[in-house]
Amino acid sequence: MKVSGILYQKLKIQRLLMLISTCLLSLGLGAQSLPAEPLKSPSVVVVLAGGGAKGFAHLAVLRRLEEERIPISRIVGTSMGAVIGGLYASGLSTDEIERVVGGLDPAKVALDQLNRLELPSRTRAHQQKYPVDFEFGIRNGAPSFARGVSDGQRFLALLQDLTSHVPPQVNFNDLKIPFRAVATRYRDGEMKVFDRGALHLAIRASMAAPAVFAPVEVDGETYVDGGLVANLPVEVALQEGADVIIASYLSGGIDDGKTDQVSHALVVANRMVDILIRQNEKRNMALLRPQDILVTPELQDIGFADFNRAAEIVRRGQLAVSAVNDRWDRLQSGWNRSVPLPAPKQLSFDQRERRIVGIQAKGNKDVSEQYIQSVMSPLLGLEFSSVQTERFIDQLYTSGFFDLVSYALEQQHGDQYTLVVQVREKPYSPHFMKTTLGFSSELDGVTQFSVGLGYRRPWLTASGLEMSIDARLGTQSEVAARLYQPLGQRWSLETGVSWDSNNLPLYRTAIDREDFSEQKLAYLNQTFQKFDAQLVFDYERKANIKLGLTSSTIRRKFETRFDLLDMDMDQSSVFKYNGIKTQFQIDQLDSLSFPTRGFFVNASLEQGLSGIAYRGGRLSLKWAHSLGPHIVNAGMNLARDEVTRHCEKCKSPSLLFLGGFQFMGAYRMGQLSGSDLAHVQGTYMYRLSDGGMFNQRTYVGTVLEAGDAWSQGEEIRTRYSGTLFIAVDSKVGDIYLGAARGSGNAFNVFLQLGRRFSF
Repeated sequence: MKVSGILYQKLKIQRLLMLISTCLLSLGLGAQSLPAEPLKSPSVVVVLAGGGAKGFAHLAVLRRLEEERIPISRIVGTSMGAVIGGLYASGLSTDEIERVVGGLDPAKVALDQLNRLELPSRTRAHQQKYPVDFEFGIRNGAPSFARGVSDGQRFLALLQDLTSHVPPQVNFNDLKIPFRAVATRYRDGEMKVFDRGALHLAIRASMAAPAVFAPVEVDGETYVDGGLVANLPVEVALQEGADVIIASYLSGGIDDGKTDQVSHALVVANRMVDILIRQNEKRNMALLRPQDILVTPELQDIGFADFNRAAEIVRRGQLAVSAVNDRWDRLQSGWNRSVPLPAPKQLSFDQRERRIVGIQAKGNKDVSEQYIQSVMSPLLGLEFSSVQTERFIDQLYTSGFFDLVSYALEQQHGDQYTLVVQVREKPYSPHFMKTTLGFSSELDGVTQFSVGLGYRRPWLTASGLEMSIDARLGTQSEVAARLYQPLGQRWSLETGVSWDSNNLPLYRTAIDREDFSEQKLAYLNQTFQKFDAQLVFDYERKANIKLGLTSSTIRRKFETRFDLLDMDMDQSSVFKYNGIKTQFQIDQLDSLSFPTRGFFVNASLEQGLSGIAYRGGRLSLKWAHSLGPHIVNAGMNLARDEVTRHCEKCKSPSLLFLGGFQFMGAYRMGQLSGSDLAHVQGTYMYRLSDGGMFNQRTYVGTVLEAGDAWSQGEEIRTRYSGTLFIAVDSKVGDIYLGAARGSGNAFNVFLQLGRRFSF
């Protein structure tokens, strides 16, 4: 009876449909006007996990979907999964992503390691005093440090350039493929799923790995890497209504059968983060259903920063995709191939004419808005170009005041836009501090040491007045204070006072030119007190010229009475003079201690106008070139200090010294001295290793040198030196270990760490 009832109901429905059809025909509409209801396609959501360079494996999954002509309803990504997924969703092809992201230099782009040539001239000069790459400050009465190993600025700039065709504020559903980026809210550890806003900021927030990349602020909230809450965000895909989930899981992050030895706090912290990630991955994988596809490439030996292995990682991803072919076949067989793929969405933002008519700064507190506007001012009146804009954004970043700089366009009317520059000042701004240390020891020579602290306080005024204080203690001591006032884009005024004291060994070689000896006779304390004021012209961070006034007092004091040694030198001397000084410098070396390309020129002249009739000059030249791991340097140093008055015993107000690594290495530091100096050197280095992610490179090499230091009236005697050394470009300072032999059987073995000592 029940079956008969069902059949009866079906017959009634059929008769009703026939009646409706007849009515439509009588109205002239025709039965063919009724469209056949299309088969509903399942909602396929792609889930892409985080994992650094391992994320290139995601490209294999996306390419398989393209080959099978299976439309993606949505992409959900975390960290590197957000990078790959967000760029693909915005319209970039898998080939473009592999080429651009796979071709980046992790040290430069991912870790923001700056080439010296990108830095302002004053910053490069500051590096000479403080080569240790560590900066901190005081904020609210407590020490404050950088937010991460890397600011992530260069990667943010790359993302903004690659997504410049996307409107600055966009609903992620309006992208070519709807997209979601997963991040962790720093305030309470809650998961944040970005579905609108600035695409590049959402991606950057998702990949802010703790202690590696600085956190990102979006709409007043701070976010860190989404991997802390959902590294494989299956739960988000389910919330988005996925009928089928295709999850690309970057396995191999942790070896469950192996635990790193607890050697220091960083290992423990890294392990705790890995545990958090692994736990949320397991929780999300447990949510996968029978119809879902899980792709797990073998990537245990791939490192976080192995971007140079992109092609290999993609191939491994392809193998993992092929390993689940049965699941792909099941998904593909249920697909209605007769239904055409939906047309991709088009974003017309990149096709509009956009002319920059105003510049606005946001986020600045201590740094003047006028400074930000002046840096970006060359863009006013021009058609918007992401490449040009990023060039000036990078100039703001390399100024050293900010750890993150981005931009957005706000439409005023028609094709006229305001360029809004969003900056984030460093957490310890406006108090900047750096430390310096140095240690040097040599065979039967002098052990030298020095520790120092430098303090800078920029933006004392809106016009950019800056104060700096330097303090250093050790065998070389210093106290100095300076003021710097910019007068325009290229002109500035500098003034300062300084006190510098060196304790220097005096060898018999410096006294008796005929009798070469390694015997130390005494120690000389040489103190300089200076006041100067100078006008500075800076040419595009390439060269600068300084012209100004100087007032100097030089004191020399010996520990030993030279009259007891039958030597014609005073126990102590004081020299005072006022004069003018000019200096010309070109600094185009890519590194201070281990340059591989570029050149350096420093020439200075000083002329006394009152006091002793003093005249002095310095000339230093250096050139570097490399071919693969082979590096060649060449350099020359010339110097003279002279008193021009006619007298019976005219003495130089200071002593010039040679000795030590790359300054006649076979001789002890200060073993060659006088009022005149001439020195040439050629260095060959072979790079043994690139030093990994942080570029702490190791070298072996040799130095060949010729030169001497002598006093006025004496004949120059050319001496020679040859050195073999091994060196490390360490983050705590340069490390050198070497041995040298020179003229007169001179022999030296030395160890040097950190800041170089110079006389």
